[in-house]
Amino acid sequence: MTLGKEVDVGNRERQDGQQFLEVGKVDEVPAGKMKHVEVLGKEIVILNIGGKFYAMDDRCAHMNARLSMGNVSSDGIITCPFHGARFDATTGKKVKEPVLTPSQQMEPLPKTWQNYLEHAGELMSYIKTYDQHVYEIEVEGDRIKIRV
Repeated sequence: MTLGKEVDVGNRERQDGQQFLEVGKVDEVPAGKMKHVEVLGKEIVILNIGGKFYAMDDRCAHMNARLSMGNVSSDGIITCPFHGARFDATTGKKVKEPVLTPSQQMEPLPKTWQNYLEHAGELMSYIKTYDQHVYEIEVEGDRIKIRV
């Protein structure tokens, strides 16, 4: 996993009027890895799944955590590092709701913390998790471009 920064957008307009912006180089995103980029005010995660590149919004639709700081499986499922919501990187679709209860294997917390976490968990249960927006991607030579 590599953290990104605002990229210098080398852009190109296709014949059909769609604009593609360069977001990185192929060797910056090895197979099975992700890269965070910011383009035109949008935070986007670029993924390499078995040599094929995908791009989608990088903020979890549940609690706004950066998905690029989570994990990606070999079949392209991204797990949010905050609550474990899962998204299919090829479609942006949510495939698993977040986990809102602490593990039973955790050490017991003081009662005041338990009460707080129960209340926070109740509030979080009303937060909706939505599908992620995906971006069309193309590779030109060693350059990765997305349509924003």
